[in-house]
Amino acid sequence: MRRKEKYIAKGAVIGFVGVAIGDILLQWFKHWQKDVPFTWDSYNGKQTLKHALIGSAVGAGVCYLVYESKLSEEAKHPFNSDEHLRKILSEENLKSNPALLKKYLSYKSEVKEWFSQRFAQKLAYQPEDAGSFFKRTAIKSNCDLDIILPFKKSSYATLEEMYYDVYDTIERNFGDKAIVSKQTKAIGITFEHNGLPIHFDIVPGREISDYRYTKDLNLYVRPDWAWQRGSSFKTNVGVQKKATTNLPAARRTIKLLKSYRNKNNLPISSVVLEQCVCDALSDNKYGVSFSDTENLLNSMIHVARKVEQESIVDVANTNNNLLNKMAPSDKRFVSSFLENDIQKVETNPRYIKEIF
Repeated sequence: MRRKEKYIAKGAVIGFVGVAIGDILLQWFKHWQKDVPFTWDSYNGKQTLKHALIGSAVGAGVCYLVYESKLSEEAKHPFNSDEHLRKILSEENLKSNPALLKKYLSYKSEVKEWFSQRFAQKLAYQPEDAGSFFKRTAIKSNCDLDIILPFKKSSYATLEEMYYDVYDTIERNFGDKAIVSKQTKAIGITFEHNGLPIHFDIVPGREISDYRYTKDLNLYVRPDWAWQRGSSFKTNVGVQKKATTNLPAARRTIKLLKSYRNKNNLPISSVVLEQCVCDALSDNKYGVSFSDTENLLNSMIHVARKVEQESIVDVANTNNNLLNKMAPSDKRFVSSFLENDIQKVETNPRYIKEIF
């Protein structure tokens, strides 16, 4: 919810609750004056609701005026959009909470070591870090850790057998201390630390040739429905992990877009954002600017255009269209939403505060 909507919603709630309580007290007082018992039968609920709704509307209107007044006051002071984005990046930096980061790393080390020992004879290579945490594009407000389990070609007869053996093993060993869940290609493990979730996506894959050199894996894809058969998915872990290597501006922009997506509940995956940003900031597109704002807006423009297309080819698997699981209505919504915000920020740079 954006700042304006928060002001309006807060005013509406305060107005509704305040007037409702006031009306109830007023009805009680009138009964008391007449020395008449105040009961459910004598209570006029319709009157309270009517007055509360009026109070809600008035409260929303007042808080909207407060919001507009605050904007007018802010407009009197200098504003630097890059400084504002740097503040957001600082807030989303995992290192801003050293204790939590330390706990993440501790859990990661323990989980990887456990997998190394448990599947020692079947793994083609040691468990590997992957995903946003490894690529340094993770944000504090929504972070999980991906671990790849690369199994030997001879370890399992089928991909389905591999997937469910890993799932059953995890459930037996972690089921009493974590939430274990089946996902499309991964197995989720969610621990809790001081009320905060620490989530892992465990991705089992079977090597296609020699994994140590090719980094090619076949993953098992769980079907959406019980009567359907599972399928396979080829990916290259090496390409995925190198996607943002030596691209600090792209990593910063990806973090900003992830934060933007989460704040606005946009139905678009991280992998689409990451690939579009790297493409947008490449030399044959917009290139990299010294300004975080310019990099962000250029990437938003590129994402808005790309999601309207029929396909975005996955760099880790050229046979995979990243837009396949994005509904046409979601594509139109995301594109329109981005274009609207881009236009507003270009018209008024201060509006960038509103979109986050």
